[in-house]
Amino acid sequence: MSTRSTLPALPSLRLTAAVLLLAFGVASLMAWGGNGDVRPLVSVQSGLPDFRYVNSGWVSPLDWEEAGPFAAELRPFVIVSQEELDSFEDGFISKRSYGNSTSLGRIEFGSSALLAAYYVWRPARGDPLSVVDLDVEGNRAVVRIELDENPQGREYPYLFAPMIMVAVERTLFPEGEPVQFVFELTGHPPITVSATPNPG
Repeated sequence: MSTRSTLPALPSLRLTAAVLLLAFGVASLMAWGGNGDVRPLVSVQSGLPDFRYVNSGWVSPLDWEEAGPFAAELRPFVIVSQEELDSFEDGFISKRSYGNSTSLGRIEFGSSALLAAYYVWRPARGDPLSVVDLDVEGNRAVVRIELDENPQGREYPYLFAPMIMVAVERTLFPEGEPVQFVFELTGHPPITVSATPNPG
C-alpha cells in the first residue's frame, strides 16, 4: 500500500512565500503614500546644543567698587571680533580660569561668535554660572543662564564674580542683520544685548 505525502513540494513553499512578501511590500508602499517618494517616517533630532563651552572662572571687574558688596547683577556680552574680546579681557583687574586657558586663542571669529556673562557677586565658591540653553529664531536669540545657589568648591572674596563663556556658529544667525540677544536668569529681569554676529 503506497503512502502519499501531505506536505507541498518545496517549490510550492517558495512560491507561496514570495507571493506573501510581494503582497506585504505593496501594502507597505501604499500605506506610506504610494507615490514613489522616499521620505523618512520620523525626524531624528541630534539633541546637541547650539553652543560649546570655551571658558569659565572668576573675574574681578575694574568697577568692582561701584557695584558694592551686596550687588546681584548679571552682566552679559556678545563678542564678535578679536578687538571686542581684547576689550572684554581688559575690563578685569584679574581673572582665574577653569580648564585650558588657551582655548580663547583658538577662537575663529570668521565662523564663530562668543557669548559671555559674569555675575556680581554671589555665590562666592565653585563654578556656579553656566549657559543651559540657546534658542534662536530669526533676529532674536534667547540665552538661558543658570546660577547654582549651592555650589561646592573653593570660596572667593566678594570682589570676584563667576564668569561663563561659550562659542556659537555665525551661521545660526541671519547674514548682515542685527540680532537681539536676550539673556535670561531666573529671578532677574532679562537683559538684551544687540549685536551683528554674522556680518557676512
